[in-house]
Amino acid sequence: MLGKLMKHEFRATARIMLPVMGAMAALALLANLSIRGLAGNLSDVPMLKILFTLIIIFFGAAVVATVVMSLVIMVSRFYRNLLKDEGYLMFTLPVSVHELIWSKLIVSLVWFLATGLLIFLVMALMALNLSHTNLEMILKQLPSWSEIIGWLDQAGVRGQVITFLVQIVLGTLTGIIAACLHFYAAMALGHMFSKDKVLLSIVFFVGISFAFNLMEMGYGVVGFGLSDLENLDMSSGREGLAFVSNVIWHGIGLSAVQAAVLYLAAFLGLKKGLNLE
Repeated sequence: MLGKLMKHEFRATARIMLPVMGAMAALALLANLSIRGLAGNLSDVPMLKILFTLIIIFFGAAVVATVVMSLVIMVSRFYRNLLKDEGYLMFTLPVSVHELIWSKLIVSLVWFLATGLLIFLVMALMALNLSHTNLEMILKQLPSWSEIIGWLDQAGVRGQVITFLVQIVLGTLTGIIAACLHFYAAMALGHMFSKDKVLLSIVFFVGISFAFNLMEMGYGVVGFGLSDLENLDMSSGREGLAFVSNVIWHGIGLSAVQAAVLYLAAFLGLKKGLNLE
């Protein structure tokens, strides 16, 4: 049943997200053409110069709008589907609360990752334009995979680099999941009350943020301590990488713990105390 919920969720969100992402991609193409125009003789024409500048500004606004829209979709779908009138129907379906939460969470995760990947690609294209180069030139200059592995083995950091790449993936996933669950938990807890639900959701959101900030500060002091920094030999590249890796692992673990707490809060809020009146 989770698959059916996700299929419905993807269809509902794609109607908004795909046109927004498509518009950003189209503006990225126009912005790159505008950069080439500004760098060439067309910049001598005042009207064209103004037009190219406006297109680049619109592209920057489109990037921000796409990120904001991803966030708005994530929050609004959870709110409208589970906490408003649609919630009466959703909670009569033969599905568990876990499936309802995970369907929203997975779809939001996919859209955030897709948005981030698209922004990275269009920014990379923009960087190529600004550097007056092209993808073919870069690919020719890139070393082969075997050469990269050889350099890493020679430096003795192959394992650390692989670990770092794994950490990037895990850190990104846990960070996005924890961020989504932060909104879900705050809304679910706020809607356990009969009045001022939206206001209380905001209060819970701020309160959770404050509590987690205190947790992170305390964990940073107790978990590492000043002695770790004092005894760290920064002249040793491998030791420095090991320390950074250790910090990242602790950060991932802390995000995972926060996500688990937030998931439990969202689940209990929807399962035990949800007030749809």
